[in-house]
Amino acid sequence: MKLLIAIFILVSIATDSIAQYKNLNVKFGKYTFLTKFDTSNYLTTLKIRKGKNTIYYKISEFPITGITQYDLNNDGVEEILLDLYSGGAHCCTYLCAARIEDDKFKIMDTIFWGNSFYKIEDVDNNGKKEIIGVNDMFAYTFTNYAQSEFQVLIYAFENNKFIEVTPKFPKIIEKDIENHRDELKPYLTDSSFACPQSIDEDTFNTDAGAVKAILAPIVADYYSLNEVHKGYALVDSIYKCMDKNKFIDTLKNVYKLK
Repeated sequence: MKLLIAIFILVSIATDSIAQYKNLNVKFGKYTFLTKFDTSNYLTTLKIRKGKNTIYYKISEFPITGITQYDLNNDGVEEILLDLYSGGAHCCTYLCAARIEDDKFKIMDTIFWGNSFYKIEDVDNNGKKEIIGVNDMFAYTFTNYAQSEFQVLIYAFENNKFIEVTPKFPKIIEKDIENHRDELKPYLTDSSFACPQSIDEDTFNTDAGAVKAILAPIVADYYSLNEVHKGYALVDSIYKCMDKNKFIDTLKNVYKLK
């Protein structure tokens, strides 16, 4: 019988600390996964062994911070999750799908997660697990990273590919919109809120920038619901500054939310 182990390389957020990059020794069935982080050149080796034989050896510029096992798509084949992180203050994480078949390792698919955390759960109780994170495309666009806000992003794994399935979960999207709208409330009642004095005035690190940073993922969430017009209606009702049309133009033409 052909031995088949599907492997996923999932990337999670980590701090850029050498102490965190521990060497790993994890065994699943006949295969042992060994990692070693070299502090002199910041490279990580991944070695996969079957008994005394090494079937895979790779040098990675990204630390591997964890290895776990799941059956994500409920097909009886357990996926192996490897967390990788590029280092740095905010970036970057990656998600690669790979497989061991006949003792050969092959990457199947990859997701760039950016700065997103993720969790794995069976959202709709159908026996298949989803990978839930956020789309960080608005990081630093309208304000600093700490005040940047993001839309929910959900993936499944089907036919050896990562598939975005966010629109299949409207209740999660609606909850995300509700949370973002709650974040808007302090700005709506702040008497000191100041709009830019010209269309081209930089609103980075201002309250106006923070409000745009919250409204942007709301529009993106409505886009996932195929109701993007509701997002722009909210922008029109809340954001009264003179650069509103410029803001909307950015969402429509740069981020293709139209």
